Amino acid sequence: AIQEWVRTRPPPAAPAQLLSALADLLLEKMGGSSGMLYGLFLTAAARPLLNRNDLSMWADAMDAGIEAMQRYGGAAPGDRTMLDSLCAAAQALHTLRSPDADLLPVLAAAVQ
Repeated sequence: AIQEWVRTRPPPAAPAQLLSALADLLLEKMGGSSGMLYGLFLTAAARPLLNRNDLSMWADAMDAGIEAMQRYGGAAPGDRTMLDSLCAAAQALHTLRSPDADLLPVLAAAVQ
């Protein structure tokens, strides 16, 4: 669904708008609790990026998304859910708060 969406229209340039649009798409197209949880995650992650989108704010966005997912989904890190992967990525993104952070290695670690 995301690939088709990107092919049919240009995605929003502003990070908060992009995450909000992806949340809407997942809520509409992805069934079950996964669609709802990812939609909640992206909606919450968009909020810290509304006024700033520097690198350190992406770590804050991940934290906000994880917090929303935990609050509404009831899972905790270590429960062997989708949250575990998101928490690992968030830990990698926290290094973006360092003034000497090198973006590409941080992103590669977050993807792993």
